[in-house]
Amino acid sequence: MKRIVPVLLTSVLLAGCADEPKQPVEPQPKPAKKTKPPQPDRSSAAERADKQLQEMISKMSTAEKVDQLLYIGVTGTALTQTDRQLLQDHALGGVLLLGGNITSTDQLKTFTAAISEAQTADEKAFLGFDEEGGRVSRVPDAKLKLSPSLSFGHKNDSGLMKEIGRTLGSISRFYGFNMDFAPVLDVNSNPANPIIGDRALSADAEQVARLGIPLMQGMKEEDIVPVVKHFPGHGDTTVDSHVGLPRVDASKAELEQTELVPFKRAIQNGAEMVMVAHILFPALDQNRPSSLSKPVMTGLLRDELKFDGVIITDDLVMGAITERYGLAQAASLALENGADMAMFSSPGGYASVHKEIMARIKQGKLSAADLDQKVGRVLRLKQTYDLSQTKRVDKYEQLIKQVKAVESDMRR
Repeated sequence: MKRIVPVLLTSVLLAGCADEPKQPVEPQPKPAKKTKPPQPDRSSAAERADKQLQEMISKMSTAEKVDQLLYIGVTGTALTQTDRQLLQDHALGGVLLLGGNITSTDQLKTFTAAISEAQTADEKAFLGFDEEGGRVSRVPDAKLKLSPSLSFGHKNDSGLMKEIGRTLGSISRFYGFNMDFAPVLDVNSNPANPIIGDRALSADAEQVARLGIPLMQGMKEEDIVPVVKHFPGHGDTTVDSHVGLPRVDASKAELEQTELVPFKRAIQNGAEMVMVAHILFPALDQNRPSSLSKPVMTGLLRDELKFDGVIITDDLVMGAITERYGLAQAASLALENGADMAMFSSPGGYASVHKEIMARIKQGKLSAADLDQKVGRVLRLKQTYDLSQTKRVDKYEQLIKQVKAVESDMRR
């Protein structure tokens, strides 16, 4: 916009002849007050988008809102008619694929495409999997598998970690996913840990933070939603939460010095989604595991660490939960106590879980305002990323070169 510059005029007074009477001097008008240019519209694009989002939520039924909070598993290695109908009839929050859903590259790409096509264009679900590299990898092609996180952590190169994040993002897109349940921000602080080990970047909390953040950012650059895990920290456990409920007896001060360091740093650097583990932390909550705990999810993560993104549970179909709670009960408790999304891989679990949550909303255990906030967080994150299959996808040969390049950099 061109700026208007006022021109200052100088008046020249002509003196009359000595024998002529002096003409009275006309009083000069006062200069006009400068008027402020029109102020730009104070409502930013983000504010307008948020207003539109709130209008969208206000038009949704309670049942539709609950759908957005559910992250479900599906049956088998191809989309069944039952699952297809479920995806067509309900705008779900997310769909999860595990190792049992995957057999080959062509099969997986066909499966993810079918899941995407079953949904309407403007109501896409998150489509996620666990691709960390190393032991936890769903990639069916060995040429596209990365080494364990600890191997890259030994290199201690943040630039390399960002490139690994981009590589994970590219691989995820290649197979049709828009979300990866990574990076692992657990600190490998207990050598006897049966579940984390080399999945962690380091045994040093500061190094996990320093390397985990660029890994997260690299994934985001490829338009893949990263999910940092397993809050508040799974590194100091001696029980596999897939089998039973781990217990960590560290004090809160000890947790703040180790386990919480990477998560706090990631939140400060733009983490948008946090997965909460199934672990009992008596210093935080003596009764419930972290994934069902209000002191952990609302008190610590939301209020103390100021996280305003999406909180998702780890898979509720794990021994740590199923030994003590029914699936519908656990999903309801998770949402009531701070989670925004309840994840469960059990095919066919949707109906009972949805019904239970609806009943508890009617009982006032989950308020309308709280429900709207959760839905808002989920939809806001969905709008931030391209969840469709239209994102650029690297060619297979290019991905192989990318994987070889980061593996080579690690070994130098």
